[in-house]
Amino acid sequence: MKVGMMTRWNMPSGQSSHAEPVGRALLAMGHELKVFAAKGLDIHMQSREDEPFVHRCFVQDVWGQRENSYYFFDPKPFLEEDYEIFVMEMANFMPMPEMLGIFPQIRRKAKTVLVVHETGLPSDPNWYKFAWDAIVCFDKRYKEFMSKAFPEDKVVIIPFPCHPPLHGDQKEARLRLGLPLDKKIVFAYGFNILFTHVELFPVVERLARDYPVSLVLLAHHDPTILESKPEFLILRNEMPLEGRLYTYLHACDAYVYYGRISVGVGVSSCAATCLGAGRPVLAPGTCKYFELSGKEVIKYSDLQELEQRLRDVFNGAEYVKESLKSAEEYSARNSGTEIAKQFIELFNKILGIPAHASSARRS
Repeated sequence: MKVGMMTRWNMPSGQSSHAEPVGRALLAMGHELKVFAAKGLDIHMQSREDEPFVHRCFVQDVWGQRENSYYFFDPKPFLEEDYEIFVMEMANFMPMPEMLGIFPQIRRKAKTVLVVHETGLPSDPNWYKFAWDAIVCFDKRYKEFMSKAFPEDKVVIIPFPCHPPLHGDQKEARLRLGLPLDKKIVFAYGFNILFTHVELFPVVERLARDYPVSLVLLAHHDPTILESKPEFLILRNEMPLEGRLYTYLHACDAYVYYGRISVGVGVSSCAATCLGAGRPVLAPGTCKYFELSGKEVIKYSDLQELEQRLRDVFNGAEYVKESLKSAEEYSARNSGTEIAKQFIELFNKILGIPAHASSARRS
């Protein structure tokens, strides 16, 4: 099967976190892949060197970029490359007027699939002008609002992919990263993380009265943002690839997702990436990203409860062990390979390929 994907790629973002595990699994299964990728405006945004099948042929149309001189769109790769399935990740961030202009030509050679990352129905009328053969959303909440705009039988639920279970030795990971061997480590990462995670400092300060503890934060950050750096804080300016990220996860005692605001529905690509590491994932139950999460995530309602949850992690509470087991099962069930299989089933359906014939159809 020949698949084209329009997405972010090799960049730290929710789109990449979805497209890359699926796309790489398709390649591993013997399918062909062409990626039409967004060009990052910040050189530090690209996390690894692009593969030969990647075309960087547009700038995403967000935050007024269309009005700037660096905005561009190259239609040639979309029109000249050979593919029979075309997948677009998050149309709301794509150059929709330009894509609408070439979409009839794309549809003449390929079936089209939209992957919905949007948190609700967009206001841009262009978003509704695309004729999709199938629309993929992550859970029932997305399907509910998408079915108001498109035929319900075209809207399919395929969960967000996870990193498959991958355990690692804590001491070895800490030695590789130069992290303390004799402390509990609470870990967090992400863009602009300091703006919200400074609120965790009092929690860690109270924990430090009873445990030797460090808070490890990874982010693109301005080191002058902090007037003074707490003794427990290890702050590093990096956004690691999955291999190094998992070394940090193996080194820690708990990964904390902390955020106060979530608008509309959503899922956390960070949590999906981290669930397979064999470390507790703690997240705010008030955030809609975790509204449908089960035991695989340890939820907290406020900073006071987060502190107690971390104490339970440090003390080996039974529910923490149960959460780790659930997280391993969840990440295995929703690994990139398993999710790619669901996409292949969808592709076969819209291409009209019988299920029994699909395994023989590799090109």
